[in-house]
Order: sequence, then structure tokens, then C-alpha cells
Amino acid sequence: MTREEAQTAWEKIVNIGFSDYQKLTREQRVWFNIEPLTTDGLWDHYMNSGADKNADTIEDLEYLNFSSIANQLRKFNKKYFPKGVPEGPDARQEKFDKLPEGELEQDIEEMDDFFWNVSEDLESALLEHINVTGIGKG
Repeated sequence: MTREEAQTAWEKIVNIGFSDYQKLTREQRVWFNIEPLTTDGLWDHYMNSGADKNADTIEDLEYLNFSSIANQLRKFNKKYFPKGVPEGPDARQEKFDKLPEGELEQDIEEMDDFFWNVSEDLESALLEHINVTGIGKG
């Protein structure tokens, strides 16, 4: 099954994820948290609502055997959010706005360069997860 063929199931998962995240099954949660990474990258994860579930996203990357990407997020979190990733894009942006010019940009570039080099592998693993678990048929 392709992602296009699974679009209806994806839309249902998105609706559950945004309305009652706790109702997602483990398999659905992996899709919900990883899909946006495959299309938008790690920086957008922090700029959008994805980082509200940052700890789960790291777990889900590990679940798909992508420790290298999970470690990128951990490294970024340790440097910029040592007390935990703030809830909401505005709260994260507020933290970023207080940083010295240039430092964040360099880290973002390094993080995204690394990510985009392995993103096709992540995308393939996610599609395999969707097919093996059958969650794309919903």
C-alpha cells in the first residue's frame, strides 16, 4: 500500500491525534508523530505542534530503529531546552528569540543536513510500518 492509498486512514489518525491523542494505538502514534518529520524535517518539528509530543516522537523513532535521528533531537533538546521542550510553538519561539544570532542557525543547518540524508530511509521504514501493522487500511 502506498501513502496515497492510505490517505483516508491517515486523515482518521490525524483527527484522533489532534482531538484525543491518548486514544491513538501505539502503531497509530508512530505514524502520527513520524509522518510530519518525513515531509517537513526536524526544524519544522520544533516550529509546529510536533514538538509538543517530542518525547513520544523520540520513542517512536527508536521504535522504527532510527536512533540516529532520535539522538539528533535529544542533542538539540539538551542544548536548547535543558529543562524540557516547552509546550506550543510560541513558547519554543520565545526561547529561540533570546539566543545569540547565528548559533541556532548553524545547529539547525547541521541537524537538517543530517536528517535529509537519512529521510528516505525513515520514510521507507514508516511505510513498511504502515503496511506490516495494517493501519493504512482504516
